Amino acid sequence: METFEYPNAAKILQEQGIALRSGDGHILLADCKVSADIQVFTSQDHPGQTDRGKYCFKVTGSGKSGYLKLEIPKVFNVATGDYAVRASVTAEGKTQTVNVAKNDFEAVGQGVDPKAQPTVLVELRVTG
Repeated sequence: METFEYPNAAKILQEQGIALRSGDGHILLADCKVSADIQVFTSQDHPGQTDRGKYCFKVTGSGKSGYLKLEIPKVFNVATGDYAVRASVTAEGKTQTVNVAKNDFEAVGQGVDPKAQPTVLVELRVTG
């Protein structure tokens, strides 16, 4: 039975400080110098990041759909390339969904209000 668990998740958590939980295989963690279909900006630097303060993801398949459940702490901005994305974030026990159009960006959490509690990105969905 397929569990949709993210491959090498424990190693990625140890090396890059983010938890990749599960997905459909159409949104994959990528080297920011190689692919940046989706960029997630964070105020937390981790030695394993390929670009300081940023995690990048590659969209695979047709690009018409994809999802990834994850946990990236202290996120303040989500940016897109050729794909529109719906990002779900949590702060203070509340979840908020932000729609990011193609080739655009949206501020979240402390990116909107510097006095806000740190925001955790918990899901990415490609919406077309």
